[in-house]
Amino acid sequence: LANLPLPNQPPFSIQTPLLIAAAAPPLRPRSPRKRRASFPRFIVEINLLGTSDCRIGRKTLLWGSTRAESLKKSAKMAHKSMDIGDLEITAELLLKKFPDLKLEPFKKYFAEAKSLIEQEKARSSKVSLQAVKLKDMIGNCDCGSKLETAAPEIISWLATNKVFEFYCTLAPGLDQKNFSQDGDGNWKVADAPQGSRLTKFDTLIDVLDKGKDHPVTGKTGEQLSALLKMRSNYPHVRIHRQTHSKKQMYEALRLPPPSIKMTLWDMDLCLLKIHTGGFTNSKIQVLSKQVTEAYVYLMDIMTEKSLTVGVVTFSDKQVAARSDSNYGGEELVRPLVFHALRRHWMQQDRSLKLEDAIRKARTFVETNLYVKAAYPEFRNKFDPEFKDNPMPSSKEWHIGKVAEEYKSKTGSSLLNPQVILFDDGERNISEANKSGVIGIQVDEDVGFSVKDWEEAMDLAWSQYLESLRKGASK
Repeated sequence: LANLPLPNQPPFSIQTPLLIAAAAPPLRPRSPRKRRASFPRFIVEINLLGTSDCRIGRKTLLWGSTRAESLKKSAKMAHKSMDIGDLEITAELLLKKFPDLKLEPFKKYFAEAKSLIEQEKARSSKVSLQAVKLKDMIGNCDCGSKLETAAPEIISWLATNKVFEFYCTLAPGLDQKNFSQDGDGNWKVADAPQGSRLTKFDTLIDVLDKGKDHPVTGKTGEQLSALLKMRSNYPHVRIHRQTHSKKQMYEALRLPPPSIKMTLWDMDLCLLKIHTGGFTNSKIQVLSKQVTEAYVYLMDIMTEKSLTVGVVTFSDKQVAARSDSNYGGEELVRPLVFHALRRHWMQQDRSLKLEDAIRKARTFVETNLYVKAAYPEFRNKFDPEFKDNPMPSSKEWHIGKVAEEYKSKTGSSLLNPQVILFDDGERNISEANKSGVIGIQVDEDVGFSVKDWEEAMDLAWSQYLESLRKGASK
């Protein structure tokens, strides 16, 4: 089992790990200096798409003195908004596909994890199960006698099935006609209204009324229609989404409405998971590995659709020069995005030649990426340009400069309501929202994620559809 091939792409990306272990009879662990593959035990860790933008480990061998530490790391959970339902759904689907797979020992894990999640209140607090408990559960797990022969199929299934749940409000105009019922009584999305978060990969699970769930599986068309029409009492629905690749999962996300002309990101603790301090001497190619997955995938999709994007940051090349650093400001941002996209495109298309990936990424960052980088406190103190008219301690100046460049390139004006800004700075978002920009504050602990993107799309599409309704009523 230790030598089983695993897919190139991690199977999932989400919040809580579901550990499915194929456990051999207990063996005496060898020294950590020995080969890990000699210990015939593996764990496939599945993370599902949610609040955090974490990466999935491929195959983790847990053994010897490192086992407790590895288990502790793999048991870390995200913030209080996590839902244990994603794990239960994945387990249920696995059991349906592989009846001999026995996951009873993990029922206790689900219960304990759910209890701990419900107890979490502080945003910065993390939940982790005790490593010893997980170790005992895995060591005592009976996964079925046929698991050894089924293991490659299970791994393949995990690699091609991305499963998660989410809640969303009922989009205007959503009715029974937007769904079709399959042979099992499940209501699948057939045709979603404009601006809706729903896609063809989604199945309606239930409608929610003040914390109470009303399952829709097996309901008739008339019963479903009645539930969906009671909008004052049933403002939310719970959706189960299953896609067949990570790229497909991101392609299912909504893109900005026609009213949005520019989408901007901050750099540190936003499109980057870490904070550079505004400048660095590190190799940019290495640093680019810290760019969030959600940013890279969405940039890939947006560039393919010719949507305008940019970066506005307090990183400043003048500050970098004063600090004897090689990279800062635009000279940091553009190479950073270049290496992140070049690597991503080559991973997505194995037939893409290196020189073609380089040419494609360079063309984008040099001609199509809007970048404005300046540190207000430094510029106001040392730059004569801002002596009489200080730069605001927000992204107001940066967005204004992006608008100027946009007009010079396109001949069209760029107004604040036509801009989306993702930033980890509370003040930056507050000032942006006051000026009419759609500002979304990113969680600095995880960087830009799908959660932030969906929040922005909710606001942008709501405003756009509202403007259409007002225009139609005149």
